[in-house]
Amino acid sequence: MKIGKGINWILILLSCLIAIALISSLFFFNHKKQDAEAVSTTTEQVSTTSATTISTTTTSSTTSQDSVTTTEEKLSTQEEQAHAKSQKIDEQAILNGDFSTLVGTWRNGLGQEFTFDKNGLVNSGNIEKSSIGNDGSINFSVRTGNTGFGMIIYPAGTTMKWVDSDPSKNRLIAGQAAPTSSEQVFYKVD
Repeated sequence: MKIGKGINWILILLSCLIAIALISSLFFFNHKKQDAEAVSTTTEQVSTTSATTISTTTTSSTTSQDSVTTTEEKLSTQEEQAHAKSQKIDEQAILNGDFSTLVGTWRNGLGQEFTFDKNGLVNSGNIEKSSIGNDGSINFSVRTGNTGFGMIIYPAGTTMKWVDSDPSKNRLIAGQAAPTSSEQVFYKVD
């Protein structure tokens, strides 16, 4: 009989512990839920305040940026048009012996230079032949004494084979072989 009484006491004790555990868990989870709701409410209030501040700030800076951007865009567009005009190469004039759109100094990354005046190259040989390539390039045969070399002008917007270059600018390559590095590409410097 002692064993039966001991089991009864264990069952009663276990029932009490289970009841305490259930009550504690309900209290614990309910308390966590209230904390989460409080944090959520606080976060919403902070977010609303932040959103209001941010949207006000954004509106102000957008208004300022719009006026600045409009002014910058006008200047940029005018500069681009002036630059494009000065950069435009007249292929037909060149074929007729007028090199005015190439006038100036052309320099590559190695420091080598070619200078054009309205009549052609200055101190670098005589242009004997000019032609337009299928790719939009302008090809020259240049004679220097008993030898010569080839020269190709790539107007802005045309694609250059062989090496990387800036397609937004007029480019020139020259020599007896195709260039092997982008440093060999000439750009107009003045």
